[in-house]
Amino acid sequence: MGTIDKTIHKLACESCDITEEKKVLDKGSGWGGSHWQSGAEFTNFETSWKGGGDTEPSITKAKCNQCGNPAQHESRFGGI
Repeated sequence: MGTIDKTIHKLACESCDITEEKKVLDKGSGWGGSHWQSGAEFTNFETSWKGGGDTEPSITKAKCNQCGNPAQHESRFGGI
């Protein structure tokens, strides 16, 4: 079972000038289908996720651990 896709999630806090990126992998094969991770753990941000398994996960809430402000979120597909 290998990686068949991935998304890259970038969180940023302008107040604290902190930026962090994490990858979420979709593992599977032609025989086993797709299986997304349930999310990623960030060091500088507290996050809540929905999805995983058959569904690509997405961030439902993200805030800066240092100041508590909501984080800005960007995501993009990273390919294999």
